[in-house]
Amino acid sequence: MAANWTDFVANAVLTAAQLNGVLDNFQDVAIFREEQANNTAGGTFTSGSYVKRVLNTTVVNNITGCSIASSVITLPAGTFAVSAFAPAAEVARNKVRLQNTTASSTISIGNNNSSNSTDGYNIANLTTVFTLSVSSTVELQHRCGGTIATYGLGLPCNFSDTEIYATIVITRIQ
Repeated sequence: MAANWTDFVANAVLTAAQLNGVLDNFQDVAIFREEQANNTAGGTFTSGSYVKRVLNTTVVNNITGCSIASSVITLPAGTFAVSAFAPAAEVARNKVRLQNTTASSTISIGNNNSSNSTDGYNIANLTTVFTLSVSSTVELQHRCGGTIATYGLGLPCNFSDTEIYATIVITRIQ
């Protein structure tokens, strides 16, 4: 049984191009994420308040009325299921939230995390379902307890391929 699980996990990793090809057959899915060139860190993470996470790549977007510009996502009215993930390195306590910037309100707050100050790394995440009565803009935001320059928002792997940091998966369910 373990071998089958291992095979499943090994085969579950898809490239953006593969995901786009598969998800083009489905409606009402959008995946946005931060991609950087090989060996490029995620950036400085400054403590004190929530910061907007960079989302600079559209993997797929089949939600009519959904768009992204400058890491701000526009969603039409409807009900959505969202999962979001964002790394943090050596910044102590941290968490993500999904913020409705049109209404200046928090849609959801992710789980508590901590990455220690010596080679500590974690992935903050949130999962939620919410309804928008009108078209609105939303941001994936992240807050930390300790400032780390250059790589606080993510350590590069330097494996000669794209570095991927924050990711948000949106499914319109109604």
